[in-house]
Amino acid sequence: MTPGKRGTAMHREPFQNQLRRSFIGYVATILALILLLYLGGFALNFFAVVVRGCRRDNQELETVLTQQLAAYDRGAEELTGADALRRAVGSGDRGECLEANRLLYDFTNQQKLRAYFVLLGADMQVLSSNFSAHNQSIFSSSAFAAGAATRMKQEPAATLRYVCTAPVSSEQACAYTLCRAVPDETGAAAGYLLLNLRQEGFRDAVRDTDSEVLLTDRYDNLIYTTLDPREDPQDKQPSNKFSLSLEDDGILSLDGSRYYAVCGAVGPQALRLYTLTSLDMQLRMLLYSGGLFIVLLLLLTGVVVAMTKAFTRQNAMELGELTAAVEDLSKNGGAEALPPQCSEESQALYTRFRELIAHNDELLNRRRQMEIKHLEEQFNPHFVYNVMETVRYQISEDPETASEMLLSFASLMRYSVNYGHTKVLLETDVEYVNDYLLLQKARYNNCLLYDFDIPEELLECRVPKLLLQPVIENSIVHGYRAGRTLSIRVQAEHRDDTLRFIVTDDGTGIPAGRLAELRESFEHDLTNEYAAHVGLYNIQKVIRLTYGAPYGVQIESTEGQGTAVTLTIPYEVEENEGC
Repeated sequence: MTPGKRGTAMHREPFQNQLRRSFIGYVATILALILLLYLGGFALNFFAVVVRGCRRDNQELETVLTQQLAAYDRGAEELTGADALRRAVGSGDRGECLEANRLLYDFTNQQKLRAYFVLLGADMQVLSSNFSAHNQSIFSSSAFAAGAATRMKQEPAATLRYVCTAPVSSEQACAYTLCRAVPDETGAAAGYLLLNLRQEGFRDAVRDTDSEVLLTDRYDNLIYTTLDPREDPQDKQPSNKFSLSLEDDGILSLDGSRYYAVCGAVGPQALRLYTLTSLDMQLRMLLYSGGLFIVLLLLLTGVVVAMTKAFTRQNAMELGELTAAVEDLSKNGGAEALPPQCSEESQALYTRFRELIAHNDELLNRRRQMEIKHLEEQFNPHFVYNVMETVRYQISEDPETASEMLLSFASLMRYSVNYGHTKVLLETDVEYVNDYLLLQKARYNNCLLYDFDIPEELLECRVPKLLLQPVIENSIVHGYRAGRTLSIRVQAEHRDDTLRFIVTDDGTGIPAGRLAELRESFEHDLTNEYAAHVGLYNIQKVIRLTYGAPYGVQIESTEGQGTAVTLTIPYEVEENEGC
């Protein structure tokens, strides 16, 4: 397949569809970028607010708790070695106990995490405490205090740490206990000091923290939490246990809620500090904003579809104006400018196209004139050859007739030279044809009859030069039969805006097959196959080049009866105005 054929067979999409697809593609790209920015903003917000905030809370709390536990470790060791506490547990004297009480108050009041202190004698009697009297009795008689005292007896030189489980009242609830034996001169336990970190102290420490907090020992015993203690993921832990399956920072689920959790270690005791930031609000924001985004996207899609139709309609309208103007330009010459609503670029394109059309028309006109001139020049040699043959014959037979023929021939040559234009008056061309027929009649020994039926008012019309002569010559050459007279009739008539010439003869006619081939040749270039009728072909070519379709030559013929050739051209008078 040739490139031209490929181009013709190629499917081309309408401009309006291309414009609509491009516009929707651009808008879709913008929407995709907006979606990416939204998701990117959400991810950035998640990292900045949730992840970094949760880590910051964990680090700050870890620092505070580590410092406080270290302070209580040092304080427990220093206080149990103080003389005031030793004398108080050794004698039980009220004055000594008041001195120990003052020392313990001063220490606990200096701490950010306040504590309820209890100084017990060897017999588990309360010597000094800032608990209420009721809670002092409960605490001293509790299994927790008894168990701690037993351990302190065994390790009098160590500071022990426990999750406080003493059943004191909620207003003086304790979370974590550091305890150490008060030694006598031998180093044995003479009494016991228990520093119970208050629940409210932890609550004050995490008050400015945006995250939920969970603090456990390494055995998952609950020290303090802002979560509901019942939120046990497995629902298998005791009430004083709280275990999170979290080895590294990440997202976990508790009781149907999702959290981002960070795990840290507090002090040498390796207490586990968890800070948890709820993701429910973030997820709800994502859900609501996502739903809102989808609604807005649907609304925007509707707006985009409407805008696309209007946009493509407007641009297609301008293209339609340009197309219509170009079509009008090819048919009627077109206007000099497009409508005002068309763009400057369209006007520039139209102006350039007008210039190209004008230049192309000029080239076509020059080419047409050259072709017509070439065809006219083909008539002269063809005709000269036939006349010379006749004169040669007459010189030997009838020199006087030959002399008359030469005079007529000279007149014809003057016509050819003096009327070099492509169009002449019909009267001039008829005179030329008459001289031509006189020559032919002499050649055929008066076996040629002819007559003209042309209204006088038509003689002022303009016709292509040598319009009728080739048709008459074709009738003589192909219609004459030796021994029989050939009659030729030339008629002219005016119908509407056309001028018609009908040249009929009673010659041999044209066979049907040959006639079909001859008619077909009028639509193609001349070949040797149709060279016998070159005169008719040239006349068809001249008329089409001069006037275009539907003007031209029509042939009707019946073999053995004759031929009728009809020439149709526009009706023009000498001033080139319609009659």
